[in-house]
Amino acid sequence: MPVQTHQNRMAAIDGLRAIAVLMVVAFHYLGRWPNDYTGLSFAPMFEFGWLGVDLFFVISGYCIAMTAERTGSLATFWGRRFGRLYPAYVTGVFLTFALVSYFGLPGKEVTVLQALGNLLFLNAVAMPPVDGVYWSLIVELKFYFIYGFLLCISRRPSIILGGMVGLFLLGLGLRLVGIDHFDRIIRPEHIILFLIGAALFFAHTQNSGAQQRPYYLLAVCAYLASFTTGAYDVVVPYAAVTLLVGIIVIATRRLPVLSILWPVGLISYSWYLLHQNIGLLIIRAATNAGIGDALAVTIAVIGTLALSMMLYFVFENRTMRKRANQLFEKIFSILKLNRLAKQPA
Repeated sequence: MPVQTHQNRMAAIDGLRAIAVLMVVAFHYLGRWPNDYTGLSFAPMFEFGWLGVDLFFVISGYCIAMTAERTGSLATFWGRRFGRLYPAYVTGVFLTFALVSYFGLPGKEVTVLQALGNLLFLNAVAMPPVDGVYWSLIVELKFYFIYGFLLCISRRPSIILGGMVGLFLLGLGLRLVGIDHFDRIIRPEHIILFLIGAALFFAHTQNSGAQQRPYYLLAVCAYLASFTTGAYDVVVPYAAVTLLVGIIVIATRRLPVLSILWPVGLISYSWYLLHQNIGLLIIRAATNAGIGDALAVTIAVIGTLALSMMLYFVFENRTMRKRANQLFEKIFSILKLNRLAKQPA
């Protein structure tokens, strides 16, 4: 059997990211908005494409656990995670705000003050987002803090994963008795997805099949538990397949054939940030000009992909990420957020 290289393993993960972002783009262009808004004439399709975001959460759980394993302080962990998101996010906010403000997009305009508030993530509590897709970034940020606090308690996988299981059960239990305040911290249907990814990562850190088995079993149990939250009640078959494919690809780190999509996976974050409102601007302008549905959507895909490639190469390159990581690490160090529990022997 040929040796699987690190590049091949990451190509599988990036291929999975590509599938996730393509699902979300298809949903927002073809299934999310009514025809009288987009100007398209065909019936809505890919209405289950929002499941791509849940696939992203599973992948994030894996990558967040990986980042934590490689860092020696809380400041470094949070610095790397914030440094991963923020440069492209800031640029995405400015670019989307500028284009929507100039060309107009009904129901999507925000003020300059609100756009500036988005830079501080105030869209999590008090301001409308520049683009609705930012809600998932807020979920990611919440999980960064939760994972960081768990790391302060212990770096043992059993404690970290046990803490996540506890938060899931607490949130689900409170919701079942009519108390939904915990959802403001993190929703059970989200933390269970991060748990799946983290469990798969810890399985990969073990040296034998016997050691890996409990983590794989936990990932499977979390997969089944995700259907108890009510989030998938109307899309059970689609959710079952989407999440199962994600688990298999991450567990095996193989994605036959579709791993060739890895370049799309590389720019998936940038494309996610830019695709919705800017894509809707393009689709509405194209249909208003009498361009056919298929061509209008194609132009939106090509246009937003081109912007995303620019955003990726300018703001997601290694140099920019390294500088952003260092900046946020210094900020968290100044705040004295630089200690973690000791690594288990």
